[in-house]
Amino acid sequence: MIWLGFVLLALLALAFLLWPLLRTHRQGAGRKAHDITVYKAQLNEIGEELARGALSESEAHAARLEIQRRLLRADAASEGARTAASDRSVISGFIAVLLLVPVLGGGLYLALGRPDAAQLDLAQTQASAAQDAKLRAETERLIVQLRERLAADPNRTDGWLLLGRSLLATDRPAEAVAALDRAIALQPDGVEGYALRAEAQTMVADGSVTQAAQRDFLAVLEREPQHPGARYYLGLARLQEGDTRGAYDDWYALAADSPADAPWLDLVHSRLRELAPRLGIGLAQAVPAPKPAVEAATRDASGPSREQVDAAQQMSAEDRNAMVRGMVDRLAERLKENPNDAEGWLRLARAREVLGETDAVREALRRAVAVAPERVDARLALAFNLAGPTVTSRDSLPAEAVAEFGKVLEQAPSHPQALWFVGRGAYEAGDKAAAAVAWNRLLAQLPPGSPEAKELSERLASLSR
Repeated sequence: MIWLGFVLLALLALAFLLWPLLRTHRQGAGRKAHDITVYKAQLNEIGEELARGALSESEAHAARLEIQRRLLRADAASEGARTAASDRSVISGFIAVLLLVPVLGGGLYLALGRPDAAQLDLAQTQASAAQDAKLRAETERLIVQLRERLAADPNRTDGWLLLGRSLLATDRPAEAVAALDRAIALQPDGVEGYALRAEAQTMVADGSVTQAAQRDFLAVLEREPQHPGARYYLGLARLQEGDTRGAYDDWYALAADSPADAPWLDLVHSRLRELAPRLGIGLAQAVPAPKPAVEAATRDASGPSREQVDAAQQMSAEDRNAMVRGMVDRLAERLKENPNDAEGWLRLARAREVLGETDAVREALRRAVAVAPERVDARLALAFNLAGPTVTSRDSLPAEAVAEFGKVLEQAPSHPQALWFVGRGAYEAGDKAAAAVAWNRLLAQLPPGSPEAKELSERLASLSR
Protein backbone atom coordinates (compact mmCIF):
# COMPACT_ATOMS: atom_id res chain seq x y z
CA MET A 1 0.00 0.00 0.00
CA ILE A 2 2.79 2.40 0.79
CA TRP A 3 4.38 1.81 -2.64
CA LEU A 4 1.16 2.82 -4.38
CA GLY A 5 1.34 6.10 -2.50
CA PHE A 6 4.94 6.61 -3.67
CA VAL A 7 3.94 5.99 -7.32
CA LEU A 8 1.04 8.44 -7.15
CA LEU A 9 3.23 11.11 -5.62
CA ALA A 10 5.87 10.63 -8.36
CA LEU A 11 3.25 10.89 -11.14
CA LEU A 12 1.82 14.02 -9.58
CA ALA A 13 5.26 15.63 -9.44
CA LEU A 14 5.91 14.73 -13.11
CA ALA A 15 2.58 16.25 -14.14
CA PHE A 16 3.42 19.56 -12.51
CA LEU A 17 6.85 19.61 -14.19
CA LEU A 18 5.70 18.60 -17.70
CA TRP A 19 2.56 20.68 -17.93
CA PRO A 20 4.27 24.09 -18.45
CA LEU A 21 6.53 22.66 -21.20
CA LEU A 22 3.70 20.94 -23.10
CA ARG A 23 1.48 23.98 -22.73
CA THR A 24 4.21 26.25 -24.13
CA HIS A 25 4.73 23.97 -27.15
CA ARG A 26 1.02 23.89 -27.99
CA GLN A 27 0.76 27.64 -27.64
CA GLY A 28 3.76 28.13 -30.02
CA ALA A 29 2.19 25.92 -32.70
CA GLY A 30 -1.11 27.79 -32.44
CA ARG A 31 0.53 31.17 -32.94
CA LYS A 32 2.32 30.02 -36.17
CA ALA A 33 -0.92 28.80 -37.73
CA HIS A 34 -2.63 32.06 -36.87
CA ASP A 35 0.16 34.19 -38.43
CA ILE A 36 0.14 32.21 -41.68
CA THR A 37 -3.63 32.61 -42.03
CA VAL A 38 -3.38 36.37 -41.47
CA TYR A 39 -0.56 36.81 -44.04
CA LYS A 40 -2.46 34.85 -46.68
CA ALA A 41 -5.53 37.02 -46.12
CA GLN A 42 -3.39 40.14 -46.54
CA LEU A 43 -2.10 38.86 -49.91
CA ASN A 44 -5.67 38.38 -51.08
CA GLU A 45 -6.55 41.91 -49.97
CA ILE A 46 -3.61 43.35 -51.98
CA GLY A 47 -4.91 41.62 -55.10
CA GLU A 48 -8.36 43.08 -54.54
CA GLU A 49 -6.96 46.57 -53.94
CA LEU A 50 -4.90 46.35 -57.16
CA ALA A 51 -8.01 45.31 -59.16
CA ARG A 52 -9.98 48.28 -57.82
CA GLY A 53 -7.11 50.61 -58.66
CA ALA A 54 -6.49 51.54 -55.06
CA LEU A 55 -2.87 50.44 -55.38
CA SER A 56 -0.42 50.87 -58.19
CA GLU A 57 1.42 47.89 -59.61
CA SER A 58 4.68 48.94 -57.91
CA GLU A 59 3.00 49.46 -54.52
CA ALA A 60 1.26 46.12 -54.78
CA HIS A 61 4.51 44.40 -55.71
CA ALA A 62 6.36 45.94 -52.71
CA ALA A 63 3.56 44.97 -50.32
CA ARG A 64 3.53 41.37 -51.64
CA LEU A 65 7.24 41.07 -51.15
CA GLU A 66 7.02 42.22 -47.53
CA ILE A 67 4.16 39.88 -46.71
CA GLN A 68 5.85 36.97 -48.47
CA ARG A 69 9.02 37.55 -46.44
CA ARG A 70 6.93 37.42 -43.24
CA LEU A 71 5.10 34.35 -44.49
CA LEU A 72 8.37 32.60 -45.25
CA ARG A 73 9.69 33.37 -41.82
CA ALA A 74 6.52 32.05 -40.20
CA ASP A 75 6.02 29.01 -42.41
CA ALA A 76 9.39 27.89 -43.73
CA ALA A 77 8.69 24.22 -44.17
CA SER A 78 12.12 22.78 -43.55
CA GLU A 79 12.85 25.08 -40.65
CA GLY A 80 9.46 24.32 -39.15
CA ALA A 81 10.09 20.59 -39.43
CA ARG A 82 13.48 20.87 -37.81
CA THR A 83 12.05 23.05 -35.05
CA ALA A 84 9.21 20.62 -34.41
CA ALA A 85 11.64 17.72 -34.37
CA SER A 86 13.88 19.64 -32.02
CA ASP A 87 10.94 20.43 -29.76
CA ARG A 88 9.92 16.80 -29.77
CA SER A 89 13.49 15.78 -28.92
CA VAL A 90 13.65 18.23 -26.05
CA ILE A 91 10.31 17.09 -24.71
CA SER A 92 11.22 13.44 -25.12
CA GLY A 93 14.55 13.97 -23.39
CA PHE A 94 12.89 15.92 -20.60
CA ILE A 95 10.32 13.21 -20.08
CA ALA A 96 13.05 10.54 -20.11
CA VAL A 97 15.02 12.41 -17.45
CA LEU A 98 11.97 12.95 -15.29
CA LEU A 99 11.09 9.27 -15.51
CA LEU A 100 14.68 8.16 -15.01
CA VAL A 101 15.16 10.11 -11.77
CA PRO A 102 12.44 8.37 -9.73
CA VAL A 103 13.22 4.99 -11.32
CA LEU A 104 16.94 5.24 -10.48
CA GLY A 105 16.21 6.69 -7.06
CA GLY A 106 13.78 3.90 -6.29
CA GLY A 107 16.25 1.29 -7.52
CA LEU A 108 19.05 2.65 -5.39
CA TYR A 109 16.75 2.77 -2.37
CA LEU A 110 15.70 -0.83 -2.90
CA ALA A 111 19.35 -1.90 -3.28
CA LEU A 112 20.94 0.16 -0.51
CA GLY A 113 18.13 1.39 1.70
CA ARG A 114 15.68 -0.21 4.08
CA PRO A 115 12.30 -0.31 2.30
CA ASP A 116 10.99 -2.45 5.14
CA ALA A 117 12.12 0.01 7.85
CA ALA A 118 8.70 1.58 8.24
CA GLN A 119 7.04 -1.79 8.56
CA LEU A 120 9.74 -3.00 10.98
CA ASP A 121 9.48 0.10 13.15
CA LEU A 122 5.72 -0.18 13.17
CA ALA A 123 5.91 -3.88 14.01
CA GLN A 124 8.39 -3.26 16.82
CA THR A 125 6.29 -0.44 18.21
CA GLN A 126 3.16 -2.56 18.09
CA ALA A 127 4.98 -5.52 19.69
CA SER A 128 6.37 -3.31 22.45
CA ALA A 129 2.97 -1.76 23.07
CA ALA A 130 1.36 -5.19 23.16
CA GLN A 131 4.00 -6.44 25.60
CA ASP A 132 3.51 -3.42 27.86
CA ALA A 133 -0.24 -3.86 27.73
CA LYS A 134 0.10 -7.56 28.53
CA LEU A 135 2.42 -6.89 31.47
CA ARG A 136 0.15 -4.16 32.82
CA ALA A 137 -2.93 -6.37 32.42
CA GLU A 138 -1.16 -9.19 34.26
CA THR A 139 -0.12 -6.82 37.05
CA GLU A 140 -3.68 -5.48 37.31
CA ARG A 141 -4.98 -9.04 37.51
CA LEU A 142 -2.55 -9.84 40.30
CA ILE A 143 -3.54 -6.66 42.14
CA VAL A 144 -7.22 -7.64 41.97
CA GLN A 145 -6.44 -11.13 43.26
CA LEU A 146 -4.26 -9.72 46.01
CA ARG A 147 -6.99 -7.33 47.13
CA GLU A 148 -9.42 -10.25 47.29
CA ARG A 149 -7.03 -12.31 49.42
CA LEU A 150 -6.40 -9.38 51.74
CA ALA A 151 -10.12 -8.80 52.11
CA ALA A 152 -10.37 -12.38 53.36
CA ASP A 153 -7.19 -12.18 55.47
CA PRO A 154 -6.46 -8.50 56.29
CA ASN A 155 -3.69 -9.26 58.78
CA ARG A 156 -1.09 -10.34 56.20
CA THR A 157 1.72 -7.81 56.45
CA ASP A 158 3.56 -9.33 53.49
CA GLY A 159 0.39 -9.08 51.41
CA TRP A 160 -0.03 -5.35 52.09
CA LEU A 161 3.65 -4.79 51.31
CA LEU A 162 3.32 -6.66 48.02
CA LEU A 163 0.20 -4.69 47.16
CA GLY A 164 2.03 -1.44 47.89
CA ARG A 165 4.95 -2.44 45.65
CA SER A 166 2.60 -3.50 42.85
CA LEU A 167 0.69 -0.22 42.99
CA LEU A 168 3.96 1.70 42.88
CA ALA A 169 5.03 -0.32 39.84
CA THR A 170 1.81 0.71 38.06
CA ASP A 171 2.22 4.42 38.93
CA ARG A 172 -0.55 4.54 41.53
CA PRO A 173 1.36 5.97 44.49
CA ALA A 174 -1.67 7.39 46.30
CA GLU A 175 -3.26 3.93 46.49
CA ALA A 176 0.13 2.50 47.48
CA VAL A 177 0.27 4.86 50.48
CA ALA A 178 -3.06 3.51 51.76
CA ALA A 179 -1.88 -0.10 51.39
CA LEU A 180 1.41 0.64 53.13
CA ASP A 181 -0.40 2.36 55.98
CA ARG A 182 -1.99 -1.02 56.70
CA ALA A 183 1.37 -2.80 56.48
CA ILE A 184 3.00 -0.39 58.95
CA ALA A 185 0.08 -0.64 61.33
CA LEU A 186 0.54 -4.42 61.37
CA GLN A 187 4.34 -4.29 61.64
CA PRO A 188 5.43 -0.93 63.10
CA ASP A 189 8.99 -2.11 63.66
CA GLY A 190 9.59 -3.13 60.05
CA VAL A 191 11.79 -1.25 57.60
CA GLU A 192 10.35 -1.96 54.18
CA GLY A 193 6.91 -0.49 54.86
CA TYR A 194 8.34 2.88 55.90
CA ALA A 195 10.75 2.93 52.94
CA LEU A 196 8.04 2.13 50.41
CA ARG A 197 5.54 4.55 51.90
CA ALA A 198 8.12 7.36 51.91
CA GLU A 199 8.85 6.73 48.25
CA ALA A 200 5.13 6.64 47.44
CA GLN A 201 4.61 9.95 49.25
CA THR A 202 7.48 11.43 47.24
CA MET A 203 5.91 10.24 43.98
CA VAL A 204 2.53 11.72 44.96
CA ALA A 205 4.30 15.06 45.46
CA ASP A 206 5.91 14.83 41.99
CA GLY A 207 9.38 14.12 43.34
CA SER A 208 9.29 16.50 46.29
CA VAL A 209 10.42 14.81 49.53
CA THR A 210 7.64 15.99 51.81
CA GLN A 211 7.80 16.27 55.59
CA ALA A 212 5.77 13.09 55.91
CA ALA A 213 8.19 11.27 53.59
CA GLN A 214 11.15 12.59 55.56
CA ARG A 215 9.65 11.25 58.79
CA ASP A 216 9.30 7.82 57.20
CA PHE A 217 12.87 7.88 55.85
CA LEU A 218 14.13 8.84 59.31
CA ALA A 219 12.16 5.91 60.75
CA VAL A 220 13.96 3.68 58.25
CA LEU A 221 17.36 4.95 59.41
CA GLU A 222 16.43 4.35 63.04
CA ARG A 223 15.96 0.70 62.19
CA GLU A 224 18.63 0.34 59.48
CA PRO A 225 21.18 3.18 59.74
CA GLN A 226 22.94 2.37 56.46
CA HIS A 227 19.81 2.11 54.28
CA PRO A 228 20.98 3.69 51.00
CA GLY A 229 17.55 4.72 49.72
CA ALA A 230 16.65 6.61 52.88
CA ARG A 231 20.05 8.31 53.00
CA TYR A 232 19.77 9.38 49.37
CA TYR A 233 16.26 10.82 49.71
CA LEU A 234 17.06 12.68 52.91
CA GLY A 235 19.97 14.30 51.07
CA LEU A 236 17.58 15.19 48.26
CA ALA A 237 15.20 16.75 50.80
CA ARG A 238 18.00 19.01 52.09
CA LEU A 239 18.80 20.06 48.54
CA GLN A 240 15.14 20.87 47.82
CA GLU A 241 15.07 22.98 50.99
CA GLY A 242 18.08 24.98 49.78
CA ASP A 243 20.72 23.31 51.96
CA THR A 244 23.21 22.48 49.20
CA ARG A 245 26.08 21.87 51.58
CA GLY A 246 24.00 19.52 53.73
CA ALA A 247 22.89 17.53 50.67
CA TYR A 248 26.47 17.28 49.46
CA ASP A 249 27.70 16.08 52.85
CA ASP A 250 24.93 13.48 53.10
CA TRP A 251 25.63 12.10 49.63
CA TYR A 252 29.40 12.19 50.14
CA ALA A 253 29.01 10.07 53.27
CA LEU A 254 26.71 7.67 51.40
CA ALA A 255 29.26 7.31 48.58
CA ALA A 256 32.09 6.78 51.08
CA ASP A 257 30.12 3.99 52.82
CA SER A 258 28.98 2.25 49.61
CA PRO A 259 30.77 -0.73 48.07
CA ALA A 260 32.37 -0.11 44.71
CA ASP A 261 29.77 -2.19 42.85
CA ALA A 262 26.71 -0.65 44.53
CA PRO A 263 24.03 -0.03 41.87
CA TRP A 264 23.25 3.45 43.22
CA LEU A 265 26.86 4.67 43.36
CA ASP A 266 26.97 6.16 39.84
CA LEU A 267 23.88 8.25 40.58
CA VAL A 268 25.32 9.52 43.86
CA HIS A 269 28.63 10.36 42.19
CA SER A 270 26.84 12.31 39.45
CA ARG A 271 24.93 14.27 42.11
CA LEU A 272 28.16 15.09 43.94
CA ARG A 273 29.80 16.32 40.74
CA GLU A 274 26.72 18.41 40.03
CA LEU A 275 26.86 20.15 43.44
CA ALA A 276 30.65 20.49 43.75
CA PRO A 277 30.99 23.62 41.54
CA ARG A 278 28.29 25.42 43.55
CA LEU A 279 30.34 24.86 46.71
CA GLY A 280 33.70 25.73 45.21
CA ILE A 281 34.84 22.11 45.32
CA GLY A 282 37.03 20.86 42.49
CA LEU A 283 35.66 17.97 40.45
CA ALA A 284 38.76 15.94 41.27
CA GLN A 285 37.78 16.09 44.95
CA ALA A 286 34.01 15.87 44.42
CA VAL A 287 33.70 12.15 45.16
CA PRO A 288 35.43 10.18 47.91
CA ALA A 289 38.63 8.43 46.90
CA PRO A 290 38.90 4.67 47.50
CA LYS A 291 40.77 3.66 50.61
CA PRO A 292 44.29 2.29 50.07
CA ALA A 293 44.17 -1.49 50.02
CA VAL A 294 46.94 -1.78 52.58
CA GLU A 295 45.00 0.42 54.99
CA ALA A 296 41.80 -1.57 54.72
CA ALA A 297 43.31 -5.04 54.67
CA THR A 298 46.15 -4.97 57.17
CA ARG A 299 44.40 -3.40 60.12
CA ASP A 300 44.99 -5.56 63.22
CA ALA A 301 43.25 -5.32 66.57
CA SER A 302 44.54 -1.86 67.25
CA GLY A 303 44.90 -0.93 63.55
CA PRO A 304 47.97 0.56 61.89
CA SER A 305 48.60 4.22 62.50
CA ARG A 306 48.39 6.79 59.72
CA GLU A 307 52.20 6.98 59.77
CA GLN A 308 52.43 3.22 59.22
CA VAL A 309 50.01 3.38 56.31
CA ASP A 310 51.91 6.28 54.70
CA ALA A 311 55.20 4.46 55.18
CA ALA A 312 53.73 1.32 53.59
CA GLN A 313 52.83 3.27 50.47
CA GLN A 314 56.48 4.18 50.01
CA MET A 315 57.74 0.59 50.32
CA SER A 316 58.57 -1.73 47.50
CA ALA A 317 56.06 -4.47 46.74
CA GLU A 318 58.28 -7.07 48.41
CA ASP A 319 58.76 -5.04 51.60
CA ARG A 320 55.09 -4.16 51.75
CA ASN A 321 54.05 -7.81 51.41
CA ALA A 322 56.50 -8.71 54.18
CA MET A 323 54.95 -6.07 56.43
CA VAL A 324 51.44 -7.33 55.61
CA ARG A 325 52.54 -10.90 56.28
CA GLY A 326 53.87 -9.88 59.71
CA MET A 327 50.60 -8.16 60.62
CA VAL A 328 48.56 -11.14 59.38
CA ASP A 329 50.61 -13.59 61.39
CA ARG A 330 50.25 -11.49 64.56
CA LEU A 331 46.50 -11.18 64.03
CA ALA A 332 46.14 -14.93 63.45
CA GLU A 333 48.01 -15.64 66.69
CA ARG A 334 45.71 -13.33 68.65
CA LEU A 335 42.64 -15.04 67.16
CA LYS A 336 43.88 -18.38 68.43
CA GLU A 337 43.74 -16.89 71.90
CA ASN A 338 40.40 -15.16 71.30
CA PRO A 339 38.49 -17.13 68.63
CA ASN A 340 35.18 -15.33 69.36
CA ASP A 341 36.42 -12.03 67.93
CA ALA A 342 34.22 -11.66 64.84
CA GLU A 343 35.77 -8.33 63.89
CA GLY A 344 39.19 -9.92 64.10
CA TRP A 345 38.18 -12.69 61.72
CA LEU A 346 36.85 -10.11 59.24
CA ARG A 347 40.11 -8.18 59.40
CA LEU A 348 42.04 -11.40 58.90
CA ALA A 349 39.89 -12.23 55.85
CA ARG A 350 40.66 -8.82 54.29
CA ALA A 351 44.36 -9.27 54.97
CA ARG A 352 44.36 -12.78 53.47
CA GLU A 353 42.64 -11.36 50.40
CA VAL A 354 45.45 -8.86 49.89
CA LEU A 355 47.91 -11.75 49.99
CA GLY A 356 45.83 -13.69 47.47
CA GLU A 357 45.08 -16.57 49.84
CA THR A 358 41.60 -17.37 48.55
CA ASP A 359 40.90 -20.48 50.61
CA ALA A 360 42.14 -18.82 53.79
CA VAL A 361 39.86 -15.83 53.12
CA ARG A 362 36.81 -18.08 52.91
CA GLU A 363 37.76 -19.92 56.08
CA ALA A 364 38.17 -16.65 57.99
CA LEU A 365 34.77 -15.44 56.77
CA ARG A 366 33.12 -18.69 57.79
CA ARG A 367 34.61 -18.27 61.28
CA ALA A 368 33.31 -14.68 61.46
CA VAL A 369 29.79 -15.82 60.49
CA ALA A 370 29.90 -18.69 62.96
CA VAL A 371 30.95 -16.36 65.78
CA ALA A 372 28.49 -13.57 64.90
CA PRO A 373 25.68 -14.97 62.72
CA GLU A 374 23.68 -11.78 63.25
CA ARG A 375 26.29 -9.63 61.47
CA VAL A 376 25.03 -8.76 58.02
CA ASP A 377 28.40 -7.50 56.79
CA ALA A 378 30.12 -10.80 57.65
CA ARG A 379 27.48 -12.91 55.90
CA LEU A 380 27.47 -10.60 52.89
CA ALA A 381 31.26 -10.82 52.58
CA LEU A 382 31.01 -14.62 52.70
CA ALA A 383 28.30 -14.59 50.01
CA PHE A 384 30.48 -12.51 47.68
CA ASN A 385 33.45 -14.78 48.35
CA LEU A 386 31.38 -17.85 47.50
CA ALA A 387 30.08 -16.19 44.34
CA GLY A 388 33.61 -15.38 43.17
CA PRO A 389 33.94 -14.30 39.53
CA THR A 390 30.30 -15.16 38.76
CA VAL A 391 29.36 -11.81 40.34
CA THR A 392 30.40 -10.03 37.14
CA SER A 393 30.29 -12.86 34.60
CA ARG A 394 27.44 -14.54 32.76
CA ASP A 395 27.98 -17.79 34.63
CA SER A 396 25.32 -18.89 37.09
CA LEU A 397 25.80 -18.05 40.75
CA PRO A 398 26.78 -21.00 42.97
CA ALA A 399 23.85 -22.30 45.01
CA GLU A 400 25.75 -21.78 48.28
CA ALA A 401 26.31 -18.11 47.43
CA VAL A 402 22.61 -17.60 46.63
CA ALA A 403 21.73 -19.25 49.95
CA GLU A 404 24.02 -16.83 51.82
CA PHE A 405 22.49 -13.83 50.03
CA GLY A 406 19.10 -15.19 51.09
CA LYS A 407 20.24 -15.31 54.72
CA VAL A 408 21.33 -11.68 54.40
CA LEU A 409 17.76 -10.84 53.37
CA GLU A 410 16.39 -12.66 56.39
CA GLN A 411 18.33 -10.24 58.60
CA ALA A 412 18.08 -7.13 56.38
CA PRO A 413 14.98 -7.50 54.16
CA SER A 414 15.76 -4.33 52.22
CA HIS A 415 19.43 -4.96 51.54
CA PRO A 416 19.82 -3.93 47.88
CA GLN A 417 22.72 -6.18 46.91
CA ALA A 418 21.13 -9.21 48.52
CA LEU A 419 17.85 -8.45 46.74
CA TRP A 420 19.63 -8.23 43.41
CA PHE A 421 21.57 -11.49 43.76
CA VAL A 422 18.66 -13.43 45.27
CA GLY A 423 16.57 -12.31 42.29
CA ARG A 424 19.33 -13.26 39.89
CA GLY A 425 19.76 -16.66 41.53
CA ALA A 426 16.02 -17.32 41.27
CA TYR A 427 16.00 -16.27 37.63
CA GLU A 428 18.92 -18.54 36.80
CA ALA A 429 17.10 -21.38 38.54
CA GLY A 430 14.01 -20.77 36.41
CA ASP A 431 11.89 -19.33 39.21
CA LYS A 432 10.72 -16.11 37.55
CA ALA A 433 8.08 -15.43 40.20
CA ALA A 434 10.67 -15.37 43.00
CA ALA A 435 12.97 -13.24 40.84
CA ALA A 436 10.15 -10.75 40.28
CA VAL A 437 9.43 -10.49 44.01
CA ALA A 438 13.08 -9.76 44.87
CA TRP A 439 13.66 -7.33 42.01
CA ASN A 440 10.40 -5.45 42.66
CA ARG A 441 11.54 -4.89 46.24
CA LEU A 442 14.88 -3.61 44.96
CA LEU A 443 13.16 -1.38 42.39
CA ALA A 444 11.21 0.29 45.19
CA GLN A 445 14.51 1.48 46.71
CA LEU A 446 16.07 2.91 43.55
CA PRO A 447 15.50 6.58 42.69
CA PRO A 448 12.68 6.82 40.11
CA GLY A 449 13.97 7.57 36.64
CA SER A 450 17.56 6.59 37.46
CA PRO A 451 19.47 4.43 34.93
CA GLU A 452 19.51 1.59 37.46
CA ALA A 453 15.73 1.76 37.93
CA LYS A 454 15.18 1.74 34.15
CA GLU A 455 17.48 -1.24 33.65
CA LEU A 456 15.80 -3.18 36.45
CA SER A 457 12.35 -2.33 35.04
CA GLU A 458 13.41 -3.75 31.69
CA ARG A 459 14.59 -6.94 33.39
CA LEU A 460 11.29 -7.25 35.23
CA ALA A 461 9.39 -6.75 31.98
CA SER A 462 11.42 -9.54 30.39
CA LEU A 463 10.26 -12.00 33.04
CA SER A 464 6.77 -12.12 31.53
CA ARG A 465 8.00 -12.94 28.02
